[in-house]
Amino acid sequence: MRPIALVLGLAATLASAQQPAAVDSPQDPLPPPPLTSLPASPDEPEWATPPTFTAPEASGTEQPEGPAPTARPETSARPVAPATTPRQPGPPLRTKEADRERSMRYSRLSADSGGPTLVLSEAVGGMVLGAMLGASYDDPNGRSDNAYMGAMLGALSLGTASTLYQYFVPVKRNESLLAAGAATLGFTAGVSAANGWDLDSRQRALLALTTSQVGVASVLLLTAGGDDVSSGDTGLVGMTSFYAFITTGLVEYIGARQSGDSFRFTPLLIAPAAGMLVGGLLAIPLEIHPASLRDVTLFPLGMGLAALLVGSRLDVSDVTVAKTVLGTVAGTFAITVLLSALAPDGPTQRDARADSAFQPVPVPVVVPAGRRNEAVAAGPGVFMRF
Repeated sequence: MRPIALVLGLAATLASAQQPAAVDSPQDPLPPPPLTSLPASPDEPEWATPPTFTAPEASGTEQPEGPAPTARPETSARPVAPATTPRQPGPPLRTKEADRERSMRYSRLSADSGGPTLVLSEAVGGMVLGAMLGASYDDPNGRSDNAYMGAMLGALSLGTASTLYQYFVPVKRNESLLAAGAATLGFTAGVSAANGWDLDSRQRALLALTTSQVGVASVLLLTAGGDDVSSGDTGLVGMTSFYAFITTGLVEYIGARQSGDSFRFTPLLIAPAAGMLVGGLLAIPLEIHPASLRDVTLFPLGMGLAALLVGSRLDVSDVTVAKTVLGTVAGTFAITVLLSALAPDGPTQRDARADSAFQPVPVPVVVPAGRRNEAVAAGPGVFMRF
């Protein structure tokens, strides 16, 4: 019996040794950390890669009761520090204020949109004034190239000065238009004043140069450092210059015809510059809408042209026609200004019709007629706006 009991005990021991071990913990034992390789060079720092832990896989065996184990998040390996290289020299650093100022420029060659107009007007004016001044040094008995040299030097001098100014100082669009108008009207005023005072050619050129540049400098100084001149102020200055020219011309014509003297051009050419000055003074307290300025300009001008056309077809004297045109323009101007001042600010029926898709408008039509278009045909027409 004892040998049989010993054999059975040995078999039981061997069977129990072949069975899997009991699960003592809810998760498998942690794997050993991976081996790390040696750095490629002694200067390169060695970074150890931490072990990666994963959650245990679901199995069919029952897990013991208790708090669920938390799995550690997977972490990536730390990067290897790059080798340091010498820093290459780069562009100079700019401050935020410099970048903001650079982004506000109109272009690389102009600080604002009106700069090219100012440069063009000054270059053309310098060419004309330089030619006048250079021609005053020519020898009347021989050939001289002073006019050509003066034109080139004048264009180069004024063009360079205006280019440098508009590069550093912003010149707006309406401001440049006013400056160009002031240069032109100052030039005509200086030439007409020199002719009225019977000055020689050199004094005439110097006076015209002075008056034109004074006009440009006054506009640039009065409008610098702020926003652009409004369209209403620009139109007001142009309207006063135009009316000063028309009124002075009619008055001088009436006076010359009644007295029998010759027509004087000096007041006629000085009047637009004076009208521009008056318009600039009126623009300080007034702010007029461009639509009102259009009505105040076009309606009196149209009525004055109609009076001139009718009077020239009738057998009346020229003085009477001129007086009629002057009175018609003045009366229409006063009525238009009064109606513009009393006009309501709210929307009207015409504004409501402007939103419709189709607008037929009756208009007069004038077209060439005849076999070779030698005649003119006129009649009613319809202007359709979609």
